[in-house]
Amino acid sequence: MSVTESQIGKSAERFSVSESGMRSLNIGREPWELVKELIQNSWDEAPVATECHVVVEPHPEEGTTTVIVQDDGPGFSNVADVYTLMGNTSKRLHPTKRGRFNIGEKDVVSVAIEAAVETVGYTVVFPRNGTREVTSNSGERGTKIKVLMPWNERQSKELVAMLQLFRPPTNCRLFVNDLEVHPAPAKKICSAELQTVVQDDPAGPMRTTQRRTDIHIVEPADSGDDRWIYEMGIPVQVIECAWHIDIMQKIPLSQQRNTVKETYLNRIYAETLNSTHRELAEEEFTSPWVKRAIENSQITPEAIKSTAKGRYRPNAVFSSIDRNADMRATEAGYELISPGSLSKKERELFRRHAGIRDSSEVFPTPPPPLSDYPPEPGSNQAKFAEWVAEMASYCNLTAKVRYFNEPGNDRLADCSVSTTTPIIRFNVARLSVEFFQPPYESIDHWDLLLHELGHALADPPSSVHGESWGEGVSKAGAFVALRILQDRNR
Repeated sequence: MSVTESQIGKSAERFSVSESGMRSLNIGREPWELVKELIQNSWDEAPVATECHVVVEPHPEEGTTTVIVQDDGPGFSNVADVYTLMGNTSKRLHPTKRGRFNIGEKDVVSVAIEAAVETVGYTVVFPRNGTREVTSNSGERGTKIKVLMPWNERQSKELVAMLQLFRPPTNCRLFVNDLEVHPAPAKKICSAELQTVVQDDPAGPMRTTQRRTDIHIVEPADSGDDRWIYEMGIPVQVIECAWHIDIMQKIPLSQQRNTVKETYLNRIYAETLNSTHRELAEEEFTSPWVKRAIENSQITPEAIKSTAKGRYRPNAVFSSIDRNADMRATEAGYELISPGSLSKKERELFRRHAGIRDSSEVFPTPPPPLSDYPPEPGSNQAKFAEWVAEMASYCNLTAKVRYFNEPGNDRLADCSVSTTTPIIRFNVARLSVEFFQPPYESIDHWDLLLHELGHALADPPSSVHGESWGEGVSKAGAFVALRILQDRNR
């Protein structure tokens, strides 16, 4: 890297700003994304500022556009903020004010061919030659920002169209080319604890915190329109949703304020579904945003039930590995849901809150009849049966133990599907004589016992090795371990 003579020595400032570099970062942004920074400054001054007027005047022959943003607010408290990047701003202290980076006007000016800012007491001009001129004026109220932008006629029209989507606050009206923007009222307003960013004191850092705020759910003007998430009336990004969603406080954003974190958006989807599931169109329940909402921890059981009802018939069941059960369900007119079409989380929630079960639970295939028998009194099999019954009692089950002898049967044991009085049977042809000799403390003993108790403790009791059985095994292990620890501590 070569160093020029002008770069050697001391400087009064730590940093310099590359105007061309800043321009290159902003030149590709949509016109409305730059103009919104000027509009939000007016809205942040409400109710002192009562009106914001935007004029968009294209110059087709030059391929440029003049944009004027004017308000009747108090003006810049510090004229240096017009041309100073990242300066301190009191807006960082308030979660209900949109500004935080103090860079918006500079982003616009970096792209502008020329610009002028008239505020209370001062006028700052940015001529085409790239310099800056500050003069005094006699103004006592308001700010007027005029910029000549390298935007063609198409971009001008798109800018005007996007400004119609803005949602001005009730205490600061918005006019675009002399026509007032009247946003649609919120269809619903709900509230939730959401992430926001705030500064506790002017010298401290910006921090993320939780704060309760209102969420405005807004019907789009046309069914084919894009849906947007807003930050206090300012569009941020297009979202996959049935409605526009306006968050009435700062939301976590990138520096260019045009993207929302996925985790944050999923939370917003969940709160939206919680609030609107009763009136949601049936076809909307299969939308990607609903899937993301369902998997968020803040989703309610009522919203889950409505989603299941919107997607499936009342007699829907999950298909299982038991094809005979699937066949019987189909013959009975049930709707079969492929488990692979849902995430593990969705399946779990639909089972727990919407009561959707596996086909094998509703139409179980009965095992072939076996000739079983009770243990002979005083034998090791009887002692083993007593141990099994005792461990089952720790799980609030009254179990009966029986035996069968089938060398050709792969099952080591089975358990009848019963909530409180299961019958647990053991295949003596597949289990060694030593297996039934006390003490019953080996991994094989516990593995087989908990496996079978899991069928009885599944919710609902299940003969298949599905998710509910796995949860039953976990419960059995917890019950038994807890009881053993209690007995040891007595």
